[in-house]
Amino acid sequence: MGIRLLFYQWNAFMQRGMENALKRLKVDYDVYYDIASDWDSDVNFCDKFEDKLIGDDYQAVLSVNFMPLISDICQKHGIRYISWVYDSPLHIRRLDTMKNSCNIIYFFDHAQAEYYRNNGVAGAEYLPLAADPEVFNIDKKCNVAADNKIDAGYCCDVSLLGQLYKSEYKELCKGLGQYNRGYLEGIIGAQSHLTGGYIVDEMLSDDVLCSVNKDLIKASGNSFQVTKRELSYTIAKEVTGRQRFTALALLQDRCDVNIYSTDVDNRLPNVKYCGYADYYTQMPDVFRKSRINLNISLCTIQTGIPLRVLDIMACGGFVLTNAQPEIMEYFTPGEELEVYEDMKDLVIKVKYYLEHDKLREDIAAKGYRKVCEMFTFDDKIKYMLRVL
Repeated sequence: MGIRLLFYQWNAFMQRGMENALKRLKVDYDVYYDIASDWDSDVNFCDKFEDKLIGDDYQAVLSVNFMPLISDICQKHGIRYISWVYDSPLHIRRLDTMKNSCNIIYFFDHAQAEYYRNNGVAGAEYLPLAADPEVFNIDKKCNVAADNKIDAGYCCDVSLLGQLYKSEYKELCKGLGQYNRGYLEGIIGAQSHLTGGYIVDEMLSDDVLCSVNKDLIKASGNSFQVTKRELSYTIAKEVTGRQRFTALALLQDRCDVNIYSTDVDNRLPNVKYCGYADYYTQMPDVFRKSRINLNISLCTIQTGIPLRVLDIMACGGFVLTNAQPEIMEYFTPGEELEVYEDMKDLVIKVKYYLEHDKLREDIAAKGYRKVCEMFTFDDKIKYMLRVL
């Protein structure tokens, strides 16, 4: 490809897979690595990045996730900024920078991309995420089902890798009156039973937010209130945290359950807490050596396929996940992965697949092949760079 690219890197997932694809596609690129103290405001970072950018003839900047600081610099110098977002929601404050004309922002969640387009972000586009088995030192030609049998043994029946999502919700509720506490609980209850949708923002009207903040201002002596984005994300974490807790609580006495996380919940005494698993060196073994890998998506992901699901399959693991519209679009439940409808269905399917090793391993092998065929970094990078 006849372009010159600056690939900004930070402590993000997917970067190795993207860089391998850039090499295979023979894209002329440089890597610039730095960590900003604040994605919205960091003068020192901006000075160094701008010096790098204008010191060579780059046509575009590429990054994982969208960074307001980089967007402003690219806008200033008339350079295209391409970002690929795996976070939902975006953890930035200056959302206005998304409207810079230099931006092409790829969202893995179709609903998220559509939301931003409808709100004036002309560069918002949809693109599923990708996974590369070679990044995890797994040979694409290997027979995954057979290899699982050769392994020293499965480390557990069910594993969950990720946060338990302990939110600030309980602390926040201490400052609320009975009506507002009840209303927020109603939102949590409704969202918890919803598959493939996010109604929290819709339910947090201006009147509701005003009422909540009146309570918080009174309780804090006029020193604390929340924005709609803060309250929405707090509720989302609470919903997902409760879902993950319920699933683990139901499973902990029925099978061997491992949690790979820095979080610990004393209400789950019969699960095994295994600590943090490194993305590149430990996570692949976790996925391959767990009979069932559980995915319970953060509920702000409305339609998209989370990176966790693709990573599990790229490592040859069996996935049991909550339903997402795009999962149903790209995969066939019971063929390449499995989907649960509710907590009762989750327990039933865990029991079933623990009793059917061959079927579970065949599904994992088919899922692995599907990721290798349809979710490659090469295809996604080519699609992203077509604008150049």
